Amino acid sequence: MSSPRSLPTRALILAAGRGSRIGKDESKPLVPVLGVPLLARTLFTLEKAGITDAYVVVGYEGQRVRREIDAIRRLGLRVHWIENERWRESNGVSVLAAEAALTADAEEDESFVLTMADHVFEAGAVRRLREVAEKDRGLSLLVDRRVEEVHDLEDATKVRTRDGRIQEIGKGLESFDAVDTGLFLATPALFRVLRTLDAGESPGPSLSDGVLRLAQEGEAWVVPGGDLTWQDVDTPADVEEAERKLLGAWPKPTDGPVSRLINRPISLAISRRLAGTGITPNQISVLTLIMGLLAGLSAAVGGYAWWLASGLLFQVASILDGTDGELAILTFRTSPQGAWVDTVCDNVSYVAFLLGLLVGVHRADLPPFYLWTGLAGLGAALLSLANINLYLLREGRSGSALSVRYGFEEGEGIVQRVMRGLQYLGKRDLLSFLAFVLALLGQLPLALPLFGVGATLLLLPATVKANISLYLRNRKLDSAQAGS
Repeated sequence: MSSPRSLPTRALILAAGRGSRIGKDESKPLVPVLGVPLLARTLFTLEKAGITDAYVVVGYEGQRVRREIDAIRRLGLRVHWIENERWRESNGVSVLAAEAALTADAEEDESFVLTMADHVFEAGAVRRLREVAEKDRGLSLLVDRRVEEVHDLEDATKVRTRDGRIQEIGKGLESFDAVDTGLFLATPALFRVLRTLDAGESPGPSLSDGVLRLAQEGEAWVVPGGDLTWQDVDTPADVEEAERKLLGAWPKPTDGPVSRLINRPISLAISRRLAGTGITPNQISVLTLIMGLLAGLSAAVGGYAWWLASGLLFQVASILDGTDGELAILTFRTSPQGAWVDTVCDNVSYVAFLLGLLVGVHRADLPPFYLWTGLAGLGAALLSLANINLYLLREGRSGSALSVRYGFEEGEGIVQRVMRGLQYLGKRDLLSFLAFVLALLGQLPLALPLFGVGATLLLLPATVKANISLYLRNRKLDSAQAGS
């Protein structure tokens, strides 16, 4: 019984062409999509999907492309640069230019991911291709069968398939049932067929020519990818479409109704405009903190105008709280340190708002009911935030409060089902919007008893249960390791 093949960890990226249709003077691999150059975005995505070595074939302005990509220090995978002197010819020539480098250290028939620098795709697409590496195939192509939804279908490379295999491929096909996404899992068999097609004269063979030859040998397969995000970028309109698709990853399943309907559309519009400015997610987190502190100060002053300003500032902070995470993901700046900055800034701004409102209620000489419920809510909130941070420290994998696994998320008991139904009542987006509406109505002090009840009855028990569950899971894991 043969041992299973390991998943491929190498990728070949074609980045040699000029890309004159993009309408910019700079090299096409450096054209930004949401502030990240196309080639850098490809490299970041491959790294996220588990690729450790990227072989990049450059040609037009190759030295400039290499210099600017090498300057991106946060790239974690190894980049191997390959010069293609015949870069003006078809892209199959670029594939052949990488043959020596890819086969030098490889085991026989070792597969590799193949893509172009001008294709935007999600990491899940690469993972899906890597999963078919154990199958004995010359080449696999990720295809999209939603042909009616493909942007600029006329320019897309069409594919006709039968029984999971490629029958025909080309831009001029009249009869087709799928579209080429530009993402392949290839083997040295691709080099072999391209060599037979290359006479050393312009324009040389295209990648599609090589795929078609393998298809004729019965060695070109398709992998369904219609549920995944991808976009070929050749024109300014394609850039817009790629950005639209990347932003379409939101709202997230964890978003509450207020975030989904109000906050997220605004925060995404802000993120799209900030992506290319150099502003970092941590700077947005600090701005969120400042907004929260100003909301607390305004609440402490008291009176309708100041309380209205407080509610508005707290709502703006809630919107910006989505922007820092979006910007981190869209520009590949996520990190445990950044997650902790976000969490700490959120915690401090939340507490500052409650403290400020308590001071404002005290100064307004309102009935003691407001003050005592507010104090109870502040105490429950502080204990809940302490529980969340303790959980994150003990887990040690992320500083994001979104990684906390609450006890009610699993199980079908009555308590778990009720808590799952009420979970959105404890989310910041709803609390911030509720504070804004109350401020608008001149009733901001009512936020204290509402927050107090919510924190005491929902947030505190949930965070305590999360820590208990984590403790029990760790005990079980330790026991299993000790017994092995």
